[in-house]
Amino acid sequence: MLRSKIHFSLVLAVCISSVPSPLRAEPSSLNFGVDYQLRGIAIQNGDTQTASRDNLNYYSQSAQIYLNTRLSPELDARLRVRSLNVWGLEGTGTPATRYPAADGSPWIEQASIHIAGLAWRRMSLTLGRQAFQLGDGMLVSDDGLGFNGLRADFRLPKGLDATLFAAKIAESLGTGDDSDLHAASFGFDQDATRWELSWVDEKTGMASIYQLASGTTSATDVHRTSYDLRIFGDLKDAYYKLELAFQNGAARLGPGGTETTLSGEGQRIELGAQTDSSRWGRFGVKAIYASGSGDDAGTPTKDEGFRPTFARRWDGLERAGYGAYYGATLTDVFNPLAPFSSNNGAGIPGGGSGIKTIGLGLFTVQKVRWTASLDYYAFDSRVKVAGLNALGSEADLGLTFRHSGYVSFNLVAAYFFPGDLYGPVASKVSRYCAETVVHF
Repeated sequence: MLRSKIHFSLVLAVCISSVPSPLRAEPSSLNFGVDYQLRGIAIQNGDTQTASRDNLNYYSQSAQIYLNTRLSPELDARLRVRSLNVWGLEGTGTPATRYPAADGSPWIEQASIHIAGLAWRRMSLTLGRQAFQLGDGMLVSDDGLGFNGLRADFRLPKGLDATLFAAKIAESLGTGDDSDLHAASFGFDQDATRWELSWVDEKTGMASIYQLASGTTSATDVHRTSYDLRIFGDLKDAYYKLELAFQNGAARLGPGGTETTLSGEGQRIELGAQTDSSRWGRFGVKAIYASGSGDDAGTPTKDEGFRPTFARRWDGLERAGYGAYYGATLTDVFNPLAPFSSNNGAGIPGGGSGIKTIGLGLFTVQKVRWTASLDYYAFDSRVKVAGLNALGSEADLGLTFRHSGYVSFNLVAAYFFPGDLYGPVASKVSRYCAETVVHF
């Protein structure tokens, strides 16, 4: 991997040096910086079974170096290199993750050029490895990994705008087993409301792992298409978000390659408001409802589960989702048996499938530097198992101290209370996180 990165760098340097002199330009601005994040994680009783006395304690580190260069008002280049690791596993014992490496070896998160002012100054292009996310990431997010892709943004008449995106996920070099991602999004602003309509197409020809309600199986030729409507309202000291998505497609599942029809639907509603008070400082509240359909184990040639492959799931080596411990998406949750695995659909116990989340959050900002938060979530499986569907509930307590514009400290205590699907003797799970974030 290191040799390929060096080779890429040399090729890039040669290509740049070979550009004819009339196209060369001295950079008009140069922005260099570092983002560093250190987390200490302690999870007690992760398998919910007190008798096993299991604990998971570790430090995870993320270091990013970025360089942005503006060559002209309409041309800039971006480079971001990242390193992820668990302390004590540097260079060995790499955990299986979504990222190219998690042993401290550096890898390219972004390497792209951005060209503006094209097509009567209504179009811009981003070419290369780049960040990409639709809305809040219910369907697509690069999770800080970056996509190797091409993006075109358009400003259309009558206040409309559009984005086209194509990414190469995996290349088979001629065998036809590539993995590709395509997306298109159209939007417009209406007073204080933002409307967006998106289309996402995922194709995976190579063999992969596929999660059904009945268990894990193999898959080839997975083709999934999603249609998504997002509405965002930005009101005075309040906001609302509505999102509705539908999926269809087909896949060959299992050792025999059984032709399976894919479907699914997901919804998300979020409401929030905040205000200033003399007693509580800046005070805010939010409410969340999110739900993704589950797979019916009684229909072996159909998968009704809502399974966006590239939904937002990870923030470094830790889950990003509802609940600091549970990390729920509409599809999957944190899996204590494989805490860094990106297996889509894993983690739900007892044959459950699809996740419904109801959440309520409060926060207050005191003296600018301090923020305290309290969040509560209730989780259910959309598919019942023997008449049961309760996954559990979680309460999160958070405290943030902003030392300066460069350094902040975060403390989070999360307590997960397992539901019926974890069995009659399941007990509380505790997760504690201490985090330092540096940006300069």
